[in-house]
Amino acid sequence: MKNSNSINVDKYHEPVMVSEVIESLHLNNKSKHFNKFSKIIDATLGTGGHTQALVDAGGQVLGIEMDPKMLSVAKERLGSKATLVKGNFSEIEEIAKSNDFSKVDGVLLDLGVSNIHLKQDDRGFSFSNKDQVLDMRLDSEKQGVTASDLVNALDATQLTNLFAVVMSFNSSRKLAKKIVNNRPIKTVGDLVEISAEFKKNETLHPATLPMLALRIAVNSELENLKKVLPKAYNLLSEGGKLLVITFHSGEVDILKKYCRSANLQSDLVLPGEIEVEQNPRSRSAKLWIITKNKKDLKKK
Repeated sequence: MKNSNSINVDKYHEPVMVSEVIESLHLNNKSKHFNKFSKIIDATLGTGGHTQALVDAGGQVLGIEMDPKMLSVAKERLGSKATLVKGNFSEIEEIAKSNDFSKVDGVLLDLGVSNIHLKQDDRGFSFSNKDQVLDMRLDSEKQGVTASDLVNALDATQLTNLFAVVMSFNSSRKLAKKIVNNRPIKTVGDLVEISAEFKKNETLHPATLPMLALRIAVNSELENLKKVLPKAYNLLSEGGKLLVITFHSGEVDILKKYCRSANLQSDLVLPGEIEVEQNPRSRSAKLWIITKNKKDLKKK
């Protein structure tokens, strides 16, 4: 019998825009490989897809992952090829310092969750398994509040604000009211049934956005993104690059606001047609590249 906590390590998460990440870190380097002293922080390690490519290109990599399940897979995959640490990327400065990565050539943030969370996990990340409990915590050892806790405890106004992060305010208000009137909500199936009338288009499952909003709230994703951006940028050496892969407008808005407030310029790279065809998840991916230059160093 398969352990419910196990992950099929033969099928790793397929990260998006790997070649673009590697290429962007080589913009000022004609070599196909990093300088042997190049240090990169993969702050969203996952199962190690990006880190594997970075190591293969010659980089020294510090990988940070808050989900112990994903970290276990990455360790089995990478062994001693990289320094792998359990932690939240909002703590990137402390983790970097304790692992001698205080000045680095690049920091990667690949936001969101992996396809393993959506296809092989038992914590209620996907609407495909309706019997799963609405949990959605990436690190149950440190996080106490589940998605089920939120939908059953928050009032209508609080729920409206939670869903409005990714849905229209009108739809969020209607969904919040329906949830309050149909409590308790315990399983994925309970939420899917309630979300049925909020179908946005033919390709998007009606529970997609409500579940995305809950996952974001449970794991404080947007709050942590706000915290990590300035910390990650401060870790860069001159010419170092902060790479951020976003998947929805909430992440983009935070990134753009940070860039405006810090007077930083960003370059945008989109996935190629072949990748979009082969990996549908990449359709909404956007790679943002922020380069640290001398004038930014003088500001410190």
